[in-house]
Amino acid sequence: MRRGLIASLAVALVALAVTAAFAFGPGYGRGMSDGYGTCPGAAASMTPEQSQKWAKFQGDILPLKQKMLQLRTDLWTLRAQTPTDWTAIAAKRKEMVDVKTEIQKKSAASGLGPMVNCGCGSGFGRMGRMGNL
Repeated sequence: MRRGLIASLAVALVALAVTAAFAFGPGYGRGMSDGYGTCPGAAASMTPEQSQKWAKFQGDILPLKQKMLQLRTDLWTLRAQTPTDWTAIAAKRKEMVDVKTEIQKKSAASGLGPMVNCGCGSGFGRMGRMGNL
């Protein structure tokens, strides 16, 4: 009776530990955004002029963000295929770099300064060093 109670308690503790591990582990690091958000607290300290520039910037890059999302989805689809077409994956990644460069150009032209580039971007998470590439 006592052995059975200890064994069931041990099984319950292991099950609890496994559940906790899946509940808290591995995630996407700091996030899957494109890295173009405001610094914490920057939105509260923006002047009305900066807020208007920020809204215009977000409107300008929205199609690029949507394209990046589509490219990311396409990349995952290519990676899931067997056999893997590495040439197509390389081409898709080059497209992603081009879109990121366009976003960076718009960021530089926005006139908002360094607060544009300090949002939470890809982190150390499930997919390794760069979560959104």
